Amino acid sequence: MSIRARTIEAKQQKRQKILDAAKELFFNKGYYVIGIDMITEKAGVSTGTFYHYYKNKIEIYKSLQNEGLDILVDSIMKVISLPRTSSLTKLKEIARVYFRYYNDHREYFDIISILSATPDELKETQTEISRIVDRKAHSLLKMIESVLIEGIENGEFVSMNTWKVTNMFWGLMDGLILLEHRNNTLNVIGVDLEDLIKQALEITFFGIVKHKPSENRKK
Repeated sequence: MSIRARTIEAKQQKRQKILDAAKELFFNKGYYVIGIDMITEKAGVSTGTFYHYYKNKIEIYKSLQNEGLDILVDSIMKVISLPRTSSLTKLKEIARVYFRYYNDHREYFDIISILSATPDELKETQTEISRIVDRKAHSLLKMIESVLIEGIENGEFVSMNTWKVTNMFWGLMDGLILLEHRNNTLNVIGVDLEDLIKQALEITFFGIVKHKPSENRKK
């Protein structure tokens, strides 16, 4: 390995070390109470070293959003790429992947989802990392829309505004998770989240899947 390669690798490791320290702090304490001094102390680096790799707390927090989105996008991409699989099955599997993501990567989920109370400073859209995160989130929705388009083209789904239905589908999943996050599914509603998801998706998909009319409907 050349000196230049070793230097690049060392910088990447240092950057990741800072990000890992921030990740542990943000995951445990949230955005509000964490300061750069806490991150540098955790990472064992100087403040100057922090600013060499990250502009501010917003950038490193959004870097974690980006990291969390990578995991989710990769999981959904695998579903989209399933061979010889119906569009309806793909949508159901995307829903399962999303809820599994919520269970397995709860900290990342809180960072990238509507469940987190987002300070105004994190709503900025002009920085490069913000544009990356926004593009990735948009591409995730477009992947879901591609399944709807595929279903229409193969005659499995009815004609629809695919972009509107995509966002409705995503909003439904977020809403169900919000109920679970507030412990409302069992404590208030009295229904297990998994059962609630299954029922909600069946009702939603009933409206977009083409059905042959039954004998009763013909009369």
